[in-house]
Amino acid sequence: MSEIENRRPLKVRDAKLSQRFARWLSQKNVTPNQISLCSVLFAMWAAACLVAIPQAQGPVTWGLPILAAVFIQCRLLCNLFDGMVAVEGGKSTPSGELFNDIPDRVVDPLILVAA
Repeated sequence: MSEIENRRPLKVRDAKLSQRFARWLSQKNVTPNQISLCSVLFAMWAAACLVAIPQAQGPVTWGLPILAAVFIQCRLLCNLFDGMVAVEGGKSTPSGELFNDIPDRVVDPLILVAA
């Protein structure tokens, strides 16, 4: 069974916009491992926003949760695109599985603890 057939089916992966963006990333010489590391940055920014909420005043009080939600979505998009660039873009590496899984194991609890 090929790597593409063995993947969990996601409708968003079949969306034309997702495919075009993944293709664009692949053509710009962005590696899946770089995308995985970028997801860590988005998660850290989301966690920082969540941690700062109790000290926030004024409009920042409602802006921080919105910003955190945006960063969480960006982190999830990175998780989508690292796989698409690796598999569909043909850029998988021997270390790719580690770069795909290890950041997820670290940043998801980071966001949950910050919340």
